[in-house]
Amino acid sequence: MGHTIFGKDAYNMNFAMLMILTAVEVGAVASSVNGDISEQMVIFILVSIGVVKFLGIAFIFMHLRMEPDSNILTLTALFPSFFILMMFIFIAITVPGAPDSLPAWCRF
Repeated sequence: MGHTIFGKDAYNMNFAMLMILTAVEVGAVASSVNGDISEQMVIFILVSIGVVKFLGIAFIFMHLRMEPDSNILTLTALFPSFFILMMFIFIAITVPGAPDSLPAWCRF
C-alpha cells in the first residue's frame, strides 16, 4: 500500500514490534517463575505491553494512522476507555475499603 514507518513497510515493522513485545512478555513471565520479579510487576508489564500492542494493531492494521480523519477514528476507539477509568477511580475513591471488596481478578 505504500505506507512506511522509518522507511520500512508499515506491516513488517508492526510484525517486528509485536514479535519483540511478545518476547518481552515471555521473558517477564519466565522471570516471575524463577522468582526474579514480583507478580504485581509481571501484571504491570503484561498490561502495559498489551496496551502498546493494541495501539499498534489499531493504528496500523485497522488503518487509523493512515486515514485523513484518523483523529476522529482514534477518539472513537478510545472513548470507552474514559468510562472504564472513571469507573475504577470512583470505586476506589467513593467507598472506603471498596478496592478490597472487588473481585480477585480486579485487584493485585
